[in-house]
Amino acid sequence: MERTVDFLCIGGGLGGLAGAVRAHDLGADVLVVERSDMVGGVAAYSGGFVWVGANDLTGSADSLAATEAYLDHVQGQGRPVDRPARRAYLELAVEATRWYREAGVPFEVIRNCPDLYHPAPGSTPEGRLLECVVPGATLGPWRDRLRPSPYYVTGIPRNDLYSESSTDPNEVDRWQRRGADRDLLTHGSGLSAAFIRAALTERGIDCLPRHRAIRLLMDGDAVKGAVLDGPDGRVTVRASRGVLIAAGGYGHAPDAWELEDVPALVESAPPVVEGDNLLLAQQAGAATVRGADPFFSVGFHFPGETHPGGDLPLCRPLLEHLGLPHSMIVNRDGRRFGDEAYYGALIGALRRFDGRSRQWSNYPCWFLADEEFRRRYRLGRYAPGEPWPDEIVRADSPEDLARATGIDPDGLAATFASFNKGAERGEDPEFHRGSLPFVRRAYGDPLHEPNPNLGPLATPPFYALPLSIVGFGMGTLGLWIDGSARVRRRDGAVVPGLYATGNAAATKELKGYVTGLANARNYTYAYAAATHALGSSAALDR
Repeated sequence: MERTVDFLCIGGGLGGLAGAVRAHDLGADVLVVERSDMVGGVAAYSGGFVWVGANDLTGSADSLAATEAYLDHVQGQGRPVDRPARRAYLELAVEATRWYREAGVPFEVIRNCPDLYHPAPGSTPEGRLLECVVPGATLGPWRDRLRPSPYYVTGIPRNDLYSESSTDPNEVDRWQRRGADRDLLTHGSGLSAAFIRAALTERGIDCLPRHRAIRLLMDGDAVKGAVLDGPDGRVTVRASRGVLIAAGGYGHAPDAWELEDVPALVESAPPVVEGDNLLLAQQAGAATVRGADPFFSVGFHFPGETHPGGDLPLCRPLLEHLGLPHSMIVNRDGRRFGDEAYYGALIGALRRFDGRSRQWSNYPCWFLADEEFRRRYRLGRYAPGEPWPDEIVRADSPEDLARATGIDPDGLAATFASFNKGAERGEDPEFHRGSLPFVRRAYGDPLHEPNPNLGPLATPPFYALPLSIVGFGMGTLGLWIDGSARVRRRDGAVVPGLYATGNAAATKELKGYVTGLANARNYTYAYAAATHALGSSAALDR
């Protein structure tokens, strides 16, 4: 079977759908192909934050200069950055966000939500973090194909969650359940749904689920389409204006842990990110480069949990649990090794290798909690107060917990004593847990005093969850792209007709992690790709 279109988007997630919307509105005949039977991609599993500095929605005095100062702080001292490329991206993100909002994507500022490292040079207490909230019914027939999030209970906009009146986590849990009952899509589900609605429901852009791109069509050194493997056989798609690779990263590839230089890696993103981006583009001579800093967290496989729509075991990141009181993380020596409340603070420590002992310094590790935590807070799919599965180790004393897990008992006893002493005062002298306003807002218990992220582990029984290192689909390796999202070869020349965005493309223009930046970068470069491919603006050809 053959067909011809103007613009082909490989991947039915945020980037592919965003590219399709832009190309369609520029007059192109567009096709989206998705290897699974669900749309929404990695973004549907995410928290759904979108971070855009100096955007048009802030209503404040934010500026690109302040945004750059903040990114300098996030990146840290002594690390090179391509400032012109970064500035070009920041300007383009503002433009793309404005355009998509006018095109029907309901971006709104999350009030009372500061930058991650606020207060810091160039940071803001509110205005750069955005969200999308979408009624499920507005997706029409595509509602049943939206990839469900196994990690977040949707139903309450963050503007409500972070309002001054939101307090008791148990009450918030009930609000979320009621919101889910009326099918109000928030978090990553809301973000993906916004672009599904814009592309597939409102514009009627053609989308082929269960079609995996297996080969690029070449005409000399230019990409002119792709060959798909579908349920009824091979489909050849010729794309006269360009091909956008938005197929995600490689987290489920068997060698992902080695590529990321970690002792082990379990991917938490949907089981469709196996490196299709690299395999496809390398056929056209594309360069693979290392871009973003490593980014992963820790998680736990609760018995019986699988990825939606399949039987692959699901390892649940404990993002919204690590910052709650009455919990901590320790290594085999019984020692803490970072600020648990912000999972990004653990990355460097999890990659630390002890050259003398010839072992990873902080892996294996365990998430510890007490009975007060179990009574008050949700853990995965288990509601507050609900019994936890037998697979979670429990004991009546720290000493017994150490013996049951193999943790050093002396080290654990010392950690319990020092952590609890500080937690009673709401202080963490060792790692400053609970000191960032964003973390206190997003991951703490606002009712807990004196610190929403700190509480002693004092009420038996005590619990220990053996943790896995989990990825979010954001690998450090990716395709080398320019400011128009054109894929480059090793010599810097572009591959004519080939574009990439999202986790498929290396983040060369920025260092450090900013919550919501990956989602913004995804649709921004999709916007750039479609704009360049359809010849709308020579300004993007840089």
